[in-house]
Parts: sequence; C-alpha cells; structure tokens
Amino acid sequence: MPNVQDNMLQSMMSGAFGELTEVCSMVFTFFIIGLGIPLFSVLTRLNLTGSGLCTERNANLLAIYLPWGTAWMLYSGGKTTALLGWGGIFFTSIIVFIAPLALALHVVLESKTKGSVAVYGPYLQGKRAQEVALFVLLGASVLSIILAVIGELR
Repeated sequence: MPNVQDNMLQSMMSGAFGELTEVCSMVFTFFIIGLGIPLFSVLTRLNLTGSGLCTERNANLLAIYLPWGTAWMLYSGGKTTALLGWGGIFFTSIIVFIAPLALALHVVLESKTKGSVAVYGPYLQGKRAQEVALFVLLGASVLSIILAVIGELR
C-alpha cells in the first residue's frame, strides 16, 4: 500500500484511503481507543480497592496516574511504536494463541469425559488425536511467536 505510515490508523485518518475509511477510523479511535482506556483504568482501580489490595490513593496511582504518565512520556517518536510492537507480540500472542491452546490441551489431558460440543466435527474423534493436534497447534503457535520476535529484532 502506498503512503502507509508506521501507525496504520493515522494513515486511514489522513484520508488517503477515501472518505469512508477516514470517518470509520475516526469513529473507531473515539469509541474503542478513546473510551476504552479510561474505562479500563476505572475498572482496574475499582478492582484494586474492592479487593482490599490497595487504598484508594494507591489504586489511583497504579491504575490511572502511572499508566497515563508512562503513555505521555512515550507518546512521541518511535518509542510508542516499539512498545506497541513488543506488547502486541508478547501479550496478544499469549492471550490469543498460547492460553487458549494450553487450556484446551489441559482439559483434554486431564478430563475423563467427552465434551458436549463437537469441536472437530467428524475429524479427530479420538482423545489421542486431539492431544496430538493440540500439541502441533501449540508448537506452531510458539514457533510463529519466535519468528515474530526475530522479525521485530531486525
């Protein structure tokens, strides 16, 4: 794609891809990013105070001031892009790839009963076939994460 910046959302908001893309990217920015971050901070603060783990002052510091202050310091330049790249590789990889497969593998290995949902359809009916498939998928996921880390280091 021509004229694409490091921040794809910024490229979309510039109008280079048409008016509809520009409007949709602005709506996405406001509703998803703009409203999501303060909501996350409030929920984190409420969890910290509600569980009794922190006082209200400490919870405000940890959930609101520290993340916003860190983001403000890293806002300009390539540090934000690098931070988002590394954060995406590690946290998204764990949440999207590793954790679900590891959980599914744990359930298949530990459970004696057959599940009520036919996840694999007519394929992989045996427990051993499911274990092998999950091990292969988990290995492929770990390999793809390693390749992403190598790509990010270049």
